Amino acid sequence: MKTAKRISSSQKLIHEIQLARIQLAKAESQRKSAKEQARLAKHRRKEAKAAARRARKKAKLAKRAVAEAKQLLAETEKKLARAVKRKAVAAPGKKATKPAASPAPKSNKPNKPKAGSSIPGAGSQPTGQMGRAVGPAAPTSPAPSANQPPIPGQTAA
Repeated sequence: MKTAKRISSSQKLIHEIQLARIQLAKAESQRKSAKEQARLAKHRRKEAKAAARRARKKAKLAKRAVAEAKQLLAETEKKLARAVKRKAVAAPGKKATKPAASPAPKSNKPNKPKAGSSIPGAGSQPTGQMGRAVGPAAPTSPAPSANQPPIPGQTAA
């Protein structure tokens, strides 16, 4: 019977070794899983930071766009107020009860400078985007006008 106990004790040791190996594999698996979760969390934090940076950048751009739109609105309102004021001064007999909601359509004729104006383009002509005066429109008809010399190679009509 003593031999039976020996076998059982060696089997007991083998069983303990197997249990230890199983526990080791389980611990390694948990470590691997925790490491992967930490990596994913780090990646999510990095993505969240990038998303926050993008959102801040969009907010700055939107803030700048709002400021530009406000400035453009203020300038346009000033122009409208000046136009209404000029209209009221030009026609003193008529009362300007309401300012127009939108300016009336303008004709294609260029504005002529006033006699006392010494600065060309200072309110006498419409301005382009960069504040440059817009010149009169070029004639669209192919025929030369009476005050232009004929172009060589063409017959005068």
